[in-house]
Amino acid sequence: MSSKIIAVIGSKGGVGQTSIAINLAIALKIQSKKRVALLDFNFNTIGEIALLLSIPETKSLSNLLPVIDKLSAQMLKGYVAEHSSGIDFLTAVSESADVPKIFPSHAEKIISIFSTIYDYVIININKDFSDLQIAIIDNTDMVVLVTTPELSALYHAKKIYQQFSSNHFPVQMIKIVLNKADIPGGLNVEQVTEYIEREPSWLIPFDIASAVSSINTGVPAVIASPKVSFSKGIFSIVEAIVKEKVSQEKHSDETVSFKDTMEQVRNEHRLLRKEREVEIVKTETVTNPAIETEELKMRVYNKLVEEMKERKMELTPSNDKQKMTEMRQIIQKAIEKILDAEGEELTSRIDRTRIVTEVLDQSLGLGPLEDLLRDSSITEIMVNGRDRIYIERKGKIFLSDKKFSTDQQLLNVIERIVTPLGRRIDEASPLVDARLKDGSRVNAVIPPLSLVGPCLTIRKFSKERLVFKNLIDFNSVTKEMVEFLRICVQLRKNIIISGGTGSGKTTLLNILSSFIQADERILTIEDAAELQLPQEHCIRLESRPPNIEGAGEITIRRLLINSLRMRPDRIVIGECRGGEALDMLQAMNTGHDGSLTTIHSNTPRDCLSRLETLILMAGMDLPTSAIRNQISSAIDIIVQISRFSDGTRKITHVTEVTGLENDTVTLSDIFLYKQTGIEKNGKVLGDFSPTGLVPSFTGEIKSHGIVLDMGIFGA
Repeated sequence: MSSKIIAVIGSKGGVGQTSIAINLAIALKIQSKKRVALLDFNFNTIGEIALLLSIPETKSLSNLLPVIDKLSAQMLKGYVAEHSSGIDFLTAVSESADVPKIFPSHAEKIISIFSTIYDYVIININKDFSDLQIAIIDNTDMVVLVTTPELSALYHAKKIYQQFSSNHFPVQMIKIVLNKADIPGGLNVEQVTEYIEREPSWLIPFDIASAVSSINTGVPAVIASPKVSFSKGIFSIVEAIVKEKVSQEKHSDETVSFKDTMEQVRNEHRLLRKEREVEIVKTETVTNPAIETEELKMRVYNKLVEEMKERKMELTPSNDKQKMTEMRQIIQKAIEKILDAEGEELTSRIDRTRIVTEVLDQSLGLGPLEDLLRDSSITEIMVNGRDRIYIERKGKIFLSDKKFSTDQQLLNVIERIVTPLGRRIDEASPLVDARLKDGSRVNAVIPPLSLVGPCLTIRKFSKERLVFKNLIDFNSVTKEMVEFLRICVQLRKNIIISGGTGSGKTTLLNILSSFIQADERILTIEDAAELQLPQEHCIRLESRPPNIEGAGEITIRRLLINSLRMRPDRIVIGECRGGEALDMLQAMNTGHDGSLTTIHSNTPRDCLSRLETLILMAGMDLPTSAIRNQISSAIDIIVQISRFSDGTRKITHVTEVTGLENDTVTLSDIFLYKQTGIEKNGKVLGDFSPTGLVPSFTGEIKSHGIVLDMGIFGA
């Protein structure tokens, strides 16, 4: 494909660069009926194009960096945003913090791929002539320099033109657009030409009404008002660009000559960049304490690995506590010895104790995550690539100061977690569920699925076993609700705990299971075993993913079917998320009552809808009426738990499934939590209260000799 790559640059802020880039791209689409893309590499106006096009927050080039070397046209489809006009849009970054991550090679790669997909590519760029912007211009066919007839704008336009010349770019590639050409009080075209020593290629009239309307409505002028003077000016530029492209395709010799010239310029700039990169690395190595510390850690770690190989010792954690303690002592001494050998290379800026601890954690633990795992106030650790590690504390998420040195170090940590469990993670199987030795839940996703690098999420297992008293103290539930739930478990009611991600479903399931009598035989079934029931007669089953040949998978559904042959009194499934929901309901309906599980849903009614969907996933062609009949017969109680804006978790509904009426499963709320407001400090205000409705099985409560104050229902 013969693609035309056009960069748009503004002489200064306020000249209309962004507006012209947007309207130019859309007008090209309208006029040529070809494929057109708009790229935004202008870091001075991050997010402005998306705003003016009314495009919601999109993924950016920075999201693609972990897989930039493997990037293909097919992969790009999920990352460009399509505007209603038919053009595709991609921004380099969505926030300023990501700017340092974008290198010249990244820009060259993305332009190269876009040139194979689109007939026209418009690139909005800065005017700073950094290595990144020069690399972009290296790969363009035309540069549109936008200026206005004002002395300050023309001064900067002249400076930019001089920069083009000093960087050896062919002058014929620069086209000057004089925007707001007839603005009152502005210089005329002759004065502009005399000052910049070059005649503007195109003039765009001053049209304040169209410009303001376009900004406020989010509809570009060439679409909203194609016949106004501004739009006509844009279309005249487009007409010239299309004609030039056709002419170049006919006169290929001239095109080849231009491309040869640009290739020479490109190679020259790449060589200069490499030389600068070497100098920067040398300077940072000497002056940057953070880099010095990281390099020292890597040196010590690499020497440690070599020394352990010579001793024929593997840097592998042991399940034996005594062996692990001995190994840590041996490795700590080895690290101290290596640091001593570093001698004069150590400076006062290096914290020796911290180096020893971090290298030790990297050798036998989970590297920078070890400190976070030791912090009991942290409930969740979320690793979004090697340099962004978030934590959850008291229901709120914060960015920590911890980082991995490289993607490989993070991948090594993931391998260290999953390998002992007989699980694997690689390109063929790029996601995995696992657990830590203490029972903490782990999920890992790596490229190509994750475009921010390896991702790791750890739901920490509480070392202190929670009981309902803790939930009452946290104001997550009332004593009356707890007493009712205890009786429900005692009466062998089938209970589903419903809630969103991170709402505390598994914690509540753990606590609720503690009400099961000690003389009952309990089977727990999970993807990654994290339930910790206190009863002795408890068998824990865990699903297994397929091996490298794709065989040997044991699903939760298969475990559930098998568990029915193991004479269980109670079945507790960590989470229903697939076809096993049907088997669970059938078990509940055929003598295995008193079962418990969790499900992802936001309300008790949503819980029923979710159950219907999961049952259909079992592959059985069941009518809706039969499914709902199964649900109404099997499920007795739905306990809804939610996480609120202040990070607190509360049981918002205790709901009884009362039957089936006109093909609709009927529900009866027994207890509710209603939010009434939010304090200035963000704390959620609300009240727990009974609804006044009495559960249908009160007669069953009395017949079992259970004493219950009926006043708790507010009846």
